[in-house]
Amino acid sequence: MSATQRITSHSNSSTSLEEKEHLLEKNNGTNKLDLSSAPLSPEKPNSLGGNTGQSLFFFVILVGQSIGTQTYFKLSQRGGKYEYNTMSAMFIVELFKLCISLGQLMTANHGNIQACTAQFKVPKRIYLAYIFLALSYALYNQLIFFVMRLVDPGTFTLFKSLTPAFVAFLNFFAFGKTLTLSQVYCIFIQICGIIPVTASTNVETGKVDFTYGVQSMIVLTATITFGAFNTVYNANVVKKEAGSYPLPVQNSILYAGGCCFNMLFYIFSMSPNDESFFFGYDNINVIVLLFLQSTIGVTISFVYKHGDAVLKTLSQPVVSAVLLFLSNILFDAPLDIIKISGAGSVIISTMLYLKLPPPEESNAKNTKSRFKAAFCCGV
Repeated sequence: MSATQRITSHSNSSTSLEEKEHLLEKNNGTNKLDLSSAPLSPEKPNSLGGNTGQSLFFFVILVGQSIGTQTYFKLSQRGGKYEYNTMSAMFIVELFKLCISLGQLMTANHGNIQACTAQFKVPKRIYLAYIFLALSYALYNQLIFFVMRLVDPGTFTLFKSLTPAFVAFLNFFAFGKTLTLSQVYCIFIQICGIIPVTASTNVETGKVDFTYGVQSMIVLTATITFGAFNTVYNANVVKKEAGSYPLPVQNSILYAGGCCFNMLFYIFSMSPNDESFFFGYDNINVIVLLFLQSTIGVTISFVYKHGDAVLKTLSQPVVSAVLLFLSNILFDAPLDIIKISGAGSVIISTMLYLKLPPPEESNAKNTKSRFKAAFCCGV
């Protein structure tokens, strides 16, 4: 991305994408949860039990933090542009996450530096896998910055609700992972619901016009697809290779790679007339954005600890619903009854999709055949 396009991730996209992947894998043929910065945080299958108050508290914090992250992407802009360098911003975010991961590793080893160092003796293929993932996330984060210049947070978040569908398709075609017929129905409802959110018919010409133009929709779709690829690669390649190594070690390698790539992006994209590394950070909205992106993984880990994956699953539809109206209020994004209906279809079908159980292994072949039939017939 060019230096003039100063623009963080994370599905999350979003959010960092890392910060949302634990969730997306739940219903794509595995029982894994993925996503967060805690992109790599494990699921904490605690029931709500006696911790209902704590669970709801952290759930509300997560929803608020997710809404804030998407909103401050826009608020950190001035005149529709980022005055600060987005690559320097992502370097700071990744550095902060790296410090958190190293702190966790030190705590786990009771401050024994030698023991911490010894845990980084992992095969080269693990380092290579995470280096590639770090590069992919670095590119994805810059795409998120660019996309948030083109569309409002509500539209972006609703589009990100399609990420599980994109992940499912990639898993199906790349790894043969199957879907239940109910999941296929949810995906088609999502697709039908997103159309009225992003497009409308011009009364005078009778032509279909996209709210933010065809180019914006192409870039947005490409970004979501790229994010889905990161999720699939992380879950099916990286995790299988590195699953036996401590989580803080995995995260430390990933975030160290993220720091390096973002710094390289910054260095090679700079020109003699560009501003300094910290230019634009006098805008308080930039500081808030960096803080939210750096700490959302910590919030997610608390949701898993005091609640369960269901709460994390429910946060995305709630965030989408709130941002739909908030974008209209803050950024004058178009909103009418048709768009609200389409958004409702996307949100509800997303909730259903994420709550459906994965197909049983014994029925994999039948499910695969039904999926192909449903896809070809356009159920």
